[in-house]
Amino acid sequence: MADRSQLTAGRLALTFLGLAALVALVWAGCTMLGRYDLTPQVWRFRAVRVFAAGLIGLALASGGLALQGLVRNPLAEPYILGISSGAGVGVLMGRAMALDAFFPRWLSEPALAAVGGLATCFVVWGIAQRRGRLDPFVLLLAGVIVNVFNGALILVLFLFASPDDIASFVGWGMGQVPDWLITQPGLAWSSTAIVLAGWVFLLLRGSAFNALGMGDTVAASLGVPVHRLRIETFVVVSLMTAAAVAIAGPVGFVGLIVPHACRLIFGPDHRVLVVVAGLLGAIFVMLADTACRTVGEWVGLAEIPVGVLTALAGGPFFILLLRRRFQGMP
Repeated sequence: MADRSQLTAGRLALTFLGLAALVALVWAGCTMLGRYDLTPQVWRFRAVRVFAAGLIGLALASGGLALQGLVRNPLAEPYILGISSGAGVGVLMGRAMALDAFFPRWLSEPALAAVGGLATCFVVWGIAQRRGRLDPFVLLLAGVIVNVFNGALILVLFLFASPDDIASFVGWGMGQVPDWLITQPGLAWSSTAIVLAGWVFLLLRGSAFNALGMGDTVAASLGVPVHRLRIETFVVVSLMTAAAVAIAGPVGFVGLIVPHACRLIFGPDHRVLVVVAGLLGAIFVMLADTACRTVGEWVGLAEIPVGVLTALAGGPFFILLLRRRFQGMP
């Protein structure tokens, strides 16, 4: 057993170092691409934007992996369960009420996003509870329904926006990584701290997620506090999602596509998957956002929101997984 643990630790270290180096290379490459000439000022704005895209990918991919392991449902992820849209309601409510006039933006937007995401998370979780047990299929259905409700609330909040803010609200609502983040260092640093702290938490719970995959009873017999783990994970994933939404709005299906690709390549061990999914999620969104920045000019648009691209890729992927899920049922 000691040799196996040591081998796993070695593989984990090599995997982390290799993927971290790849993330750095992709980040550097993406900062070189764009519609404008690469002046030092343009590069600084672009570097922060690409970093933000990577941070969003890390948060959503590792969060989706955790939710799927937690409820043993491969279709679970922050966007589908309504956590992203709930966080979006919080952010837009703050913008519509101009709360950043009273509180700094780095504090108000992540805080309100966290409130909206947590509220949605626990509403969905409460609906899915049956006699103290969590029904994965009811959880998914409740998330879809609450997602629609949150979408309606977002449209209502658009009515309170000034005409000058509508364009930015709509772009944000479609999941758009901003160019202006370099002018809001407080928001960038607070979101980074939340996402990295949440990622470390998920890394430390990798063995518990492995045990949970064998069922609640088996996990409890192995000493895993199942109920507390679920509460902690829902809270942490909601906070990570809120940090991502505060920056770029709801970016969908990253937490669905990336974890499944990682499982196919690296296997089911969550101790490895949390590292892999987070770093490959960062690469995925960095590349997707860079494509949106450059392809938009080819089709006559200033820019395509990255959320549009991930939705176009993730929607069919979700349908495929859903069909396979139900075909496997008796």
